[in-house]
Amino acid sequence: MQIDTFRDIIHWTKAYHQQLSDSLKKSSDANRDEKARLLLDYLSEHEAKLARAVDAFEKSDNLKALNTWVMEYLDKKPIKSFAQIDAPFADLSAEEIIQRVEEEHRDIVELYKFLAGRAVATPAVDLLEELAALERHEAMRLSNASNMLGDI
Repeated sequence: MQIDTFRDIIHWTKAYHQQLSDSLKKSSDANRDEKARLLLDYLSEHEAKLARAVDAFEKSDNLKALNTWVMEYLDKKPIKSFAQIDAPFADLSAEEIIQRVEEEHRDIVELYKFLAGRAVATPAVDLLEELAALERHEAMRLSNASNMLGDI
């Protein structure tokens, strides 16, 4: 995927969460551990909802932020390819799954922070900070839900 603007970053993030959702769902069907299957199903739904939430940012009317160029920033901190997130979760324990998905969210937050630190346009910085806050909030919800699953 060619990424030139913040709109492209948002589109990539939406697609990233959707692909992660699909990978989690596919792995759920193949995992033998009941607790891990429950977690994978929950995470798959969670990632699909997050993809829809990110989609709202992509449809924003904040054209100044969305059309800000980011190519030179990504040369210094490249984003993951979709092949890197399509790793199977079928052979992982619930704890390993949680760790991997939390790492995915951390990586996205770090990307947003990196880009916000280099963006000059205030609307672009505001947009990135909102996206980072969404990712952090969802990671926190994920962690809380995972802890509750651990109590089962």
